[in-house]
Amino acid sequence: MRTGFLFISVVVCIHAADIPRTLVSVDEADPIHSAIIRKEAWTLDPVRKLRAEAERRVKEGPWTVTAERPKDVDLDPHDYYSEAPYWWPDPANPGGPYIRKDGQTNPNRFVTHKNALNAMTEAVFTLGAAGYLLDEPRYAQRASRIVRVWFVDPRTRMNPNLDYSQAIQGRNNGRGAGIIDGRVFIRAVQGMEFLAQTGLWDARDQFAVRKWFEEYLHWLTTSENGRDEKYAGNNHSSWWTAQVAAVASFVGDRKEMQAAFAFYRDHIFTRQIRADGSAPREEARTRSLWYSAFNLEAFVLTCRIAQLQGVDLWSVRAKNGATLGTVVDYLEPFLSDPRKWNKEQISEFSNDGLYFLAFAGMGLNRPANVALYRKLEKPEGAWLSLTDLMVARWENAAHQTRH
Repeated sequence: MRTGFLFISVVVCIHAADIPRTLVSVDEADPIHSAIIRKEAWTLDPVRKLRAEAERRVKEGPWTVTAERPKDVDLDPHDYYSEAPYWWPDPANPGGPYIRKDGQTNPNRFVTHKNALNAMTEAVFTLGAAGYLLDEPRYAQRASRIVRVWFVDPRTRMNPNLDYSQAIQGRNNGRGAGIIDGRVFIRAVQGMEFLAQTGLWDARDQFAVRKWFEEYLHWLTTSENGRDEKYAGNNHSSWWTAQVAAVASFVGDRKEMQAAFAFYRDHIFTRQIRADGSAPREEARTRSLWYSAFNLEAFVLTCRIAQLQGVDLWSVRAKNGATLGTVVDYLEPFLSDPRKWNKEQISEFSNDGLYFLAFAGMGLNRPANVALYRKLEKPEGAWLSLTDLMVARWENAAHQTRH
C-alpha cells in the first residue's frame, strides 16, 4: 500500500515539476500573479471581479451525475446523459420519434447533467484560478473537493465518456454531436492547472484525474461517436479538435496533440472557410451569426493551445487564401453591431464567447482586435476576468517595448 502511494506521489511530483499550461503560459501567469501581489493598477478591477465570482462559487456544489438520473433510461449510474436541444415531440405522431426544429430549444428536455457539468467546470476554473492568482487556500481547497467528487470518488465520479450525450427520444440514446457538451472541460483543465500550482491539490487525486482524462481522450479519438464528431465538417468538428488538443496537452500526450493540430491545419480550417472568411455550414443555420462566432471561438482556442506548444496555427492559410484573420475581419462588423447581420438569426445574439477577439488579437498581434474586445459589452465572470488580466499584461508589455 505504501509502495503504491509512493509510486503515485513520485509520478505526480514529476508531472507537477512541469505542469502544463493549456491556455495560459507560465510567462503570462507568473507575471500576472506577481502584479496582483503588488496591487498594480491594471490588476485591481479584474481581481475584484474574480474574487467576487470566487466567493459565489465557493458556496456552490459539489456536483455529480449520480445525484439525479433520467427516467426510463437504462444506464450505468455514473453515465452522463443529456438530450438534444433542437428536437421536439411530433404533433402529427405523438409518442413517436422526435422531430428537429433548428435553433428552437426544447425546454422540457433532460438537462440536469449538462447543467451540472457546466457549473462544475466553471467552479473549477474560477476557484483554481482564484486560488493561485489570489493566494487564497480556501478557493483551492474547494476546487479540489469539487474535482474529487466529479472525477475521482468511486461513489460519484462520472464515467469518462459522452456515449449518452444529446440523445433524441425515439431515435437514439446518444450521438456524436453530444460530444460538444464536453467543450467545457477545456476551462476545467485550465482551472486544474492553476489548482496544481497552489500546492493544495492532493497528489493521489491529481493522478486519478490525469487517468480519467487519459481515458476520455482515448474515447474521444477511438469511439464511433468520436469519429462521427471528428468528421462532422462544421463547428462540431472544430470543437472536437479543440477538446482533443486541450486534453492531450493536459495529460502530456504529444502524439494526439500534434494529430489535433494537423487535423485543424489540413481539415478543419481549410475545408470550412470561404475566401471571404465566411463559414457556409454555419451560415445555413437559423442562428447563423451565433454559430459562425461559436465556430471561430473553437478555431481560436485550438490556435492558442498550439501556440503554447510552440506550434503556429495562427498563420494557416487555406488554398483560397483565407486566414484566421480573414474570418475575424469578416465577422467583426457584426460582432460590434449584430443588427447589421442580414442572414437568419432567430434569437438574440449572445456575446459571452467574444473573448476570442482578445486571444486572436494577441495571437495575431492585431491590437485592433484586442481594442474591440475591450470596447464590447460583455457579461462578467472569472473567465473574462482572467482574459482582462492577460490583455492588460499584453498591452503593458507592448507599451514597454515601444518605449
